[in-house]
Amino acid sequence: MNTPKPLAHYLQILLDERGLRSKLDQARLPEVAREILGPTVIRHLDTLDFHNGELILRCHSPIWRIELRLRAEHIRHRLNERFGREIVRAVSVL
Repeated sequence: MNTPKPLAHYLQILLDERGLRSKLDQARLPEVAREILGPTVIRHLDTLDFHNGELILRCHSPIWRIELRLRAEHIRHRLNERFGREIVRAVSVL
């Protein structure tokens, strides 16, 4: 006998079939990035944008700009890990 699957399972299938998962992930990415970066980093950012697989962090502090550049690969890895697939191909710090 098959165990019934939760509604969330079928919603995930529908998102994949309709090609909506990537749009949903892109919409959620800024919020998830803010959560991963934390309030201390966020205070030093002017903007946080996501376009075509690139997370763009505009930082007004030179010291934090250097720090974020050093952490860019770790940030990219954590975001992709959270989404369970690669949606962030690069992190640019300006």
